[in-house]
Amino acid sequence: MPHPKTTFKRELRKITMTIAVSSNKMNLEGLDKIISDTWNKILNESKLVEAINSNSFDKYLYAIYMVETYHYTSHNARNQALVGTTFPENPVYAKYCFHHASEEVGHEKMAYHDLISIGINESAFTIPAPLPETEILISYLYWISSNGNPIRRLGYSYWAESCYQYINPLIYKIKTVLQLKSHQLTFFIAHSEIDEKHANEVTDIIQKVVKDEEDINEIITVAKYTLNLTGYMLDAVYKEYVDFLNGDSKRYNFLRDCLI
Repeated sequence: MPHPKTTFKRELRKITMTIAVSSNKMNLEGLDKIISDTWNKILNESKLVEAINSNSFDKYLYAIYMVETYHYTSHNARNQALVGTTFPENPVYAKYCFHHASEEVGHEKMAYHDLISIGINESAFTIPAPLPETEILISYLYWISSNGNPIRRLGYSYWAESCYQYINPLIYKIKTVLQLKSHQLTFFIAHSEIDEKHANEVTDIIQKVVKDEEDINEIITVAKYTLNLTGYMLDAVYKEYVDFLNGDSKRYNFLRDCLI
């Protein structure tokens, strides 16, 4: 059996061959394919996704997920801006980073709003520290934003701003089972409208700043790795939920008292 790293390198070379850079125009079909394959693997194997699809969840699972969403989202504007401050050599890219970061500021407030809207007693609620898997995702984004090829963070932006084709069925299921209104899902519904614009901007900046195969490889690697890290975070959320149901979650046991 080939080593996973060897398999990934072969896959990377094959996909890179399908992403052609010509006259500053880039065919993104190869990148789209690896993102699609990674999403499908997550959706097919995630116990959290299985629980949602089988209606085997309640508002406590949603609450845990939204807390972790609050955490990583609160860092996105900062690590995006960090790219521009660390690597100012390309003014077109730096300007994009600062502009995009400014539009990401405060998006975690939508997650917090949705969390409170499901019945959290805000006066008795203090957001717990993020799960280790969430911290790993956050830390990795800071690392790639301040080290190595600055273009590579676009791999995260590219899939994150266009993820709704994969997660919309899950959002609809959550809305239906928990009987939520649209105003209780602002992070997903309002955010999706904002992200549609951002997705077009990410594609545009990739076309402008990608120079060579190395840039493409870096974008692909970060896209796949950050999406996998997000999958690990989902796994951790579900495990924490199971521990909560069993009375074994020290981090989230407080929800029993403050979630009405």
